[in-house]
Amino acid sequence: MQTGWQARSLAAWRDHHPDMMVFSKDGKWLYISCETSGGMLSPSLIAINMKTNQQHILLFGLTRADGLKMSPDGSLWLGEETPDGLIWRITEPDKLPPEQRVDRQQLQSSHPAILPLLHAGRFSHEGLTFSQDGRFAYMADEWKEGCIYRYDMQARKLSVLHKRKGWVAIREPNNARIEAAKLHAQYFNRIEDMETLPDGRVLLAETGTGKVLVLDDSANKPSVKTWLEHENLIHPDNLAWDEKRAWLWITDDDKPSYLWAWDGKELREIAHDDGAEITGVTIHGDDVYINLQRSLNRPEILLHLYKQPTNTPES
Repeated sequence: MQTGWQARSLAAWRDHHPDMMVFSKDGKWLYISCETSGGMLSPSLIAINMKTNQQHILLFGLTRADGLKMSPDGSLWLGEETPDGLIWRITEPDKLPPEQRVDRQQLQSSHPAILPLLHAGRFSHEGLTFSQDGRFAYMADEWKEGCIYRYDMQARKLSVLHKRKGWVAIREPNNARIEAAKLHAQYFNRIEDMETLPDGRVLLAETGTGKVLVLDDSANKPSVKTWLEHENLIHPDNLAWDEKRAWLWITDDDKPSYLWAWDGKELREIAHDDGAEITGVTIHGDDVYINLQRSLNRPEILLHLYKQPTNTPES
């Protein structure tokens, strides 16, 4: 840890592969996606009550659950990072009983509040965010020739970004990758995460190039440009905008794995780990939360990072 920061452990698991995180709007619950293989016994979503520290597995059965965001209507969106992955929508997740299950082959779940968003496309869902007005969901296909998609939540229509034509309609969301290729949509090199800025622009972590890109969808023709490129930033993964500090927090999936903070001028190393991947950075007030994801039956940890109190001289 960088001087001035401290960390405390909040939870630990084995073989849960904790990845992205999101708080409920009231801050009572922290949800964590689990990047495990598909199966009825594979954890896919953890729920932690931040007031009592009690936790449970909320959902089993998805394949490599990764992309995770709270939508403007209060539902929880959970994406699968696999070529035939889907977005699963959970309404009122704070009211959902624990240990629900999904049969992703039959597209069925154990509770009516859990449904697949078939119109949002089948591809490797990791990057996910929403427009500020709540009209669109932006999604990225985490692939070396992946595209950026926009989903109109009212019309239930999916489109893909074309470099010259802007947003082009996808007619068969179930075959989104194939249709995007036929449309000659714009390719990106593994978009890992997406984050909406206060001004409405969308940041994208392109891990294959080591860049953070920015999508501006405010004009008649959307554009994507480089927002951050730095020699120390190798494989940007998860992003979190810190509105209070006006910082962008970035996890770096390199060896060692890093946690960076970009203040607009300087890329600051906050933490690094030689034996784990730092994942799922998220911000709540002044506090920062990360996961240490490990393999081979080694302990995986949820950490709460906070600024060390500064001693003030007596008057």
